[in-house]
Amino acid sequence: MDKEFDIEKVHIIMREIINAIDKSKGQLIDIVENAREEHEQLKNELNHIKEEIDRVINEVDRLTIKDKMVRNKLAEVSKSFKLHNEEDIKRAYNTAADVKVELMSATREEQHLKVRRTALELSLKRALKNIQNAEHIVHQVTIAVTYLRGEIMSAIDEISNEGMVMGIKVLEAQENERMRISRDIHDGPAQQIASIVMKADFCERIARQDIEKGLKELSELKEQSKKALKEVRSIIHDLRPMSLDDLGLNETIETYAMTFSEESQINVNVKTGKIIVEIESIVKVAVYRLVQELLNNIKKHAKASEVTIQLEYGSKYLRLTVVDNGIGFNVASTLEALKKKHVSYGLLGIHDRVKQFNGEIHFHSAIDEGTSVMIKLPVNRGVILNE
Repeated sequence: MDKEFDIEKVHIIMREIINAIDKSKGQLIDIVENAREEHEQLKNELNHIKEEIDRVINEVDRLTIKDKMVRNKLAEVSKSFKLHNEEDIKRAYNTAADVKVELMSATREEQHLKVRRTALELSLKRALKNIQNAEHIVHQVTIAVTYLRGEIMSAIDEISNEGMVMGIKVLEAQENERMRISRDIHDGPAQQIASIVMKADFCERIARQDIEKGLKELSELKEQSKKALKEVRSIIHDLRPMSLDDLGLNETIETYAMTFSEESQINVNVKTGKIIVEIESIVKVAVYRLVQELLNNIKKHAKASEVTIQLEYGSKYLRLTVVDNGIGFNVASTLEALKKKHVSYGLLGIHDRVKQFNGEIHFHSAIDEGTSVMIKLPVNRGVILNE
């Protein structure tokens, strides 16, 4: 009886802990959103400052030329003193002095704006770091709450440390995917739609005054709507490419590589072998995601002009090899640095995704020698279970 009472007390305490963590998670999410808004404001302010700097630089250039001209004029008047009356000389002096003051003022404004630009760039960098840190804490809290509630392993009475680590990796992958989708929607269609709503109101007011101008604004609104729709469809496609079911893995990879090549100006060659046995759907998605992540890493960091993707198939395993001719990197030190920063995407995300399928991954890279990645995955879960 005492034991049952004690267990009930534990359950009550656990529920209170979970509720408290959930409340804290909500506050953390608010902090993340506020940080994103601040980041967006800083980015807009920085863009405005850069536009102002361009304007002031042009003004300084104009005034520099004008200053040179009026000083030449003043020198000419001073030399030909007898040919000019007192009013001419006075006017030349005043003009030269006024232009000099304008030039000094514009130069000071340029310097002030450049100092402000530097400060904003530093603030923007700090804001981005704060967002990343806050997002990391949020998804760690989410993982903790999920385990406390027993939503993942509730049907298992006993679990090994290895299984728990793998469960955490699965949850981390889920949270990272949610964060990526959230960021894509926030930075893309959400802002586009907000702009469309404002534009629609503007079109309505313009159309009441000038129908032709209103129609022109409406045409621009239509293009903006198409862009937002395209971004939404792109996000949906990233969630689950329909072509994997319709066209198959080889054709989907080839299509994606072609699109990537057009957008990034990186030449991508795809070599695909013959599929021997049916590849399980979840493995197809994994291969597609790995290709996406590897190509995005190459675009961001490798400075490569050529990439080769090779897919080979066996009766139990498939092999994905991606080679680029970029600047290369130190694999061991880079992975170690990412682990210390608690970064769970990019190279570590690729590594974890492979390990979730009991696969193998090997990076080979050196400075100025490009990078090659070889990944071996089972074609279905039956291969893992029968090992």
